[in-house]
Amino acid sequence: MRARTVCGAVVGAFVLGVAGLAWADEPSFEQKRAALEKRVAEAPAEAQVSALNELAALLVRRIPADALVHARRALELASPRSDVPGEATASKWAGLALMVLEKDGEGLTHMRRAQELFAGLGDRAEAARTLGYCAMMLDHLGKVWEAVAACEKALAIFRELDDAKGMAAATNNLGVMHEKLGDHQQALQYNLEALRIEESLGRKIGIANNLNSIGNIYARLDEQLKARDYYERALAIFRELDEPDGLGKCLNNIGNTYEKLDQDGEAMRYFEQAVAIARKLGKRSNEADPLNNIGIVYKKRGQYEKARAHYFEEVKIRTELHQAAALGSDYHNIAETYFLEKRYDEALAYLDKALAVGREVGSNEILSIVYRLFAQVHAGRGDYRKAFDHEVLYADTRAAMLDEQRNEKIAELQEKYQADARQQQIASLSKDKELLTKDGEIRRLALARTRLIAALLVAVCVAVALAAALLFRRYLYLLAFWRKRAFIGPYRIEQEITRGGMGVVYRASNVLGPGTTVALKVIREELSGDEKQRERFINEGKIIDALDHPNIVKVLDRGEHNRRLYIAMEYLDGPTLAEMLAGAAGRGEHLPLARCLSIMGQLADAVATIHSHGIVHRDITPANVLVVDGEGSERVKLLDFGIAKLDTMRTITEAGEILGTVNYIAPERLRLGEPTAASDTFSLGVLFYELLTLKRPFLADEPAEVLKQVLSREPVEPQLYRPEIVPALAALVLAMLSKEPTRRPGDEEIRHRVGVLAGEAA
Repeated sequence: MRARTVCGAVVGAFVLGVAGLAWADEPSFEQKRAALEKRVAEAPAEAQVSALNELAALLVRRIPADALVHARRALELASPRSDVPGEATASKWAGLALMVLEKDGEGLTHMRRAQELFAGLGDRAEAARTLGYCAMMLDHLGKVWEAVAACEKALAIFRELDDAKGMAAATNNLGVMHEKLGDHQQALQYNLEALRIEESLGRKIGIANNLNSIGNIYARLDEQLKARDYYERALAIFRELDEPDGLGKCLNNIGNTYEKLDQDGEAMRYFEQAVAIARKLGKRSNEADPLNNIGIVYKKRGQYEKARAHYFEEVKIRTELHQAAALGSDYHNIAETYFLEKRYDEALAYLDKALAVGREVGSNEILSIVYRLFAQVHAGRGDYRKAFDHEVLYADTRAAMLDEQRNEKIAELQEKYQADARQQQIASLSKDKELLTKDGEIRRLALARTRLIAALLVAVCVAVALAAALLFRRYLYLLAFWRKRAFIGPYRIEQEITRGGMGVVYRASNVLGPGTTVALKVIREELSGDEKQRERFINEGKIIDALDHPNIVKVLDRGEHNRRLYIAMEYLDGPTLAEMLAGAAGRGEHLPLARCLSIMGQLADAVATIHSHGIVHRDITPANVLVVDGEGSERVKLLDFGIAKLDTMRTITEAGEILGTVNYIAPERLRLGEPTAASDTFSLGVLFYELLTLKRPFLADEPAEVLKQVLSREPVEPQLYRPEIVPALAALVLAMLSKEPTRRPGDEEIRHRVGVLAGEAA
């Protein structure tokens, strides 16, 4: 499993309370502690609560366990004396100490009590700060919508008080929360607002934290270059302030951007710097994530011993810090390196450890990846019965995990709905009297609505009539076209090859160059006046023009004839990969593995070339791959860039429209996410799976069921269909089919691993 980008929520978690905290971070910390402890010992009973609260405030960041002891003692003394201010302050420090100790449930109870008491005292500033802390703990507990509501209330109070520091902290935290919810646009707006406030205050540490948070948003959007720009700006400020903690986290984040772009050498340099800083600070927790990332890079390179060395070091840290869930992931990663080396006994030993951790912490996420690797290891050993049993366990655990997520989401939405309904009910009751006195006005509104509906019906009838006329006119165009379709520009049409949603492909000859046969793609007549479709068609020509690769179809000419756009491409004689696979399935004969790996290598190289030009194909399917005879060997050609998109071009897909063949669409695209190189990787993984097994990983009678499977079901282990598939090949294909885009291998890793496997199969 991959270490996540260090989130701005960690860096900025304490920012919300900065205006009200008196943490001492100077060299005289021990002297201050000694003085306060003496004061507590010598203070009369009525002054002890105040002294204990000051001592808790001093210790809460550095020694939260001791701070909790003093805050609880203050609570014991304040409550019998009806010392409400003392009780409120002690509840705040107790809640905050528990939050630092990662006991958010108990901490939330104390912080809510503090917020209630401060509100009763009329101390709105403290009420807002403690409400903000409640929001952070709710966020840690996974109640993100409730956290957002609490943080928005805190922000409203800070705005009324014109408390700039409070506003900056609240907007930053709202940005982090919305980023977790996947609302990247809203998250970006909040973080940019927080950044503007921090810049107006001249608070460089706040500026750096927000730059880091904005970088995290762009990293989640897979805009790695933009993310790196913000990380580097934050890095410069952390260096200026001599803030090694922020410096190390930024270096790790920058390393992640390089790793995701397969620039592993640069990534390694940043990860190693982050480790060095963490070790210098003595912060073992900061050391763990970059160690994990270094292990990932070594694993990609096939240097499994070095990868394990870093994973083992991470295990030591996680054990010291009692981070059980993270230990489960570490053991899984170690087992995976042994599996890739075909050292199955060692892999099983560490999988047993990971399984024990997953059961101990009750994490279906850990259990699911462990069961999946168990199935792969047993398949590698040839024990297909155990492989099948673990595949079933994996599917069951995955389903349970999805049910948990769905139930949590439903609960959150229900809670949000009920809160909104209560507010609406209150508003409705308060207006009942006013509405009753305006009965005449209501009747006039009803009459106006009736007239509006009638007008709309008339407009609909007119629109239907116009549409019918336009369809008839388009029909006449189609009729005229078929009467005179012998020529398109300088090309004589000889035979229709195929047709798709955007155009028709013909075999044609060039009358200006006798003997030249081309594949002529012509935009469909009914789309020739549609500017969006014309732009998409022109886009295809521009994209292919920019490419020169032996496994990508070549463009010879582009033009327009009587408003009919056309593209002349090299004519290739041979079946599509879809036709070839259908023939093999009909015969019940798998393609030889060496032949499969040759095809996979060629396609991986072609797709990597496309991505290096900033292009996302968006429709990689066997039907868009042509198989032709090359010079002494079989060659494949990637076709049909009709819905491909350059990353520098504006989006021409309408909201809610999903393009591509349903069986091959990545899960994030079904959720209407922007297509990325990782989306192409998923489609290529489906193609590889089908090439190797003659089975699609997601297949059903109805398209809706296929979509459901793509979103929620993991494919069957390919060795169960074809036992001679080696574990490393199955692992690669299944990694490409990961539901999470960031877990899919990059282009260079795919090319490297296919190349190694092809060499072993030769």
